[in-house]
Amino acid sequence: MSDVERFTMLLGRIGVGLPRGVLGSDARALARSVADGERDGVTIDRLRRAAAAEHWPQLRLAIGAGLDRVAGGDEDPTLADARALVDQEDSANPLALALVDDAAGLLAAVMVRTDERLAVLDRRLAAEGGGEELTRTVGDIVVDLLDLDPEDYEDEIADYLRSGQSDASRANLARATGDDEIRMWAREELADAMAPNSGHAASALGRLAASAPAEDPAEDPVWTAAILALVDEAIEIATVNQVLEPDLGSEPQ
Repeated sequence: MSDVERFTMLLGRIGVGLPRGVLGSDARALARSVADGERDGVTIDRLRRAAAAEHWPQLRLAIGAGLDRVAGGDEDPTLADARALVDQEDSANPLALALVDDAAGLLAAVMVRTDERLAVLDRRLAAEGGGEELTRTVGDIVVDLLDLDPEDYEDEIADYLRSGQSDASRANLARATGDDEIRMWAREELADAMAPNSGHAASALGRLAASAPAEDPAEDPVWTAAILALVDEAIEIATVNQVLEPDLGSEPQ
């Protein structure tokens, strides 16, 4: 096993990596190549090294801090080896390359899921209109692309669920969570994801991505779909946890 592979496995285990939002064009091109099953090793290596050269100088200290937070109770020698590489400015080191491989692999998986969702939505739009499916697909794709989690908006989602999920509470939820920066980011990511795709679904989502964000987040269909997708995910997680948790009030017979 190469050092790059060893560090890539470590990063996946400890959850340290390049943030989705910072990935540049080379990292995205690498992810698309992986998603498409590119087998040209020269192309893959060129994109990997270019992406590492772009991100390593700006993020190596932040990655080092992330490794330090994990290192306290982790005796894996690979972690110590990785931490030692943080001081290297050369972006061709195996940790820098592993960071790019890890990020590109995760983004490639998102790209594959996006392509699959669009294919399903295309079939449903052709068969039955699929307006509600369109909204749900937009939300799921944006949540995936931005790597959002219900915990990111735990308090706002809890307030929304307590208030009864009315039109007014949905508007309040969108306004409480949808700042200008994230709503613009959602459109940028959506536009990038639609670029290599064709079909009715990709065309519809592409038009949404190209639209200007409404001044009122409650009237923004892209962000509203995303935050409601997170609400659905939160409900699913809570339901599963309730089923799996043991009945702490019962005593063994």
